Amino acid sequence: MSAPWTAMCSVGEEKEKAAKLTVDALEKIEGELKGKRFFGGESIGYSDIALGWMSYWLPIWEEVGSLEIVDPLQFPALTSWMRNFLEHPVIKENLPPRHKMIIYFQNQRQELTSRPRG
Repeated sequence: MSAPWTAMCSVGEEKEKAAKLTVDALEKIEGELKGKRFFGGESIGYSDIALGWMSYWLPIWEEVGSLEIVDPLQFPALTSWMRNFLEHPVIKENLPPRHKMIIYFQNQRQELTSRPRG
């Protein structure tokens, strides 16, 4: 799923198109999570680990890119899963500091958006 990265690092029509692609993908994930705490039920499994990056990175990329992708009203199951995933002790204890990630991605975005297009 490269679309959220593109949405964060782009402007204008390219940003809007990437955000729409991300929302379309998240709708499928929302459907898989309805009624479940994690993809496999009550405990973290392989799918949660494989997609868990979204729980941490998407909100950071939304903030850095000044966009909203994960609307809690549109994606209640996904929002709940993201919270449950991030609150799991093994995950929580191993996340990088959020403020450092904000700075890192602000710098990445600045570098990418300042490059000449063509």
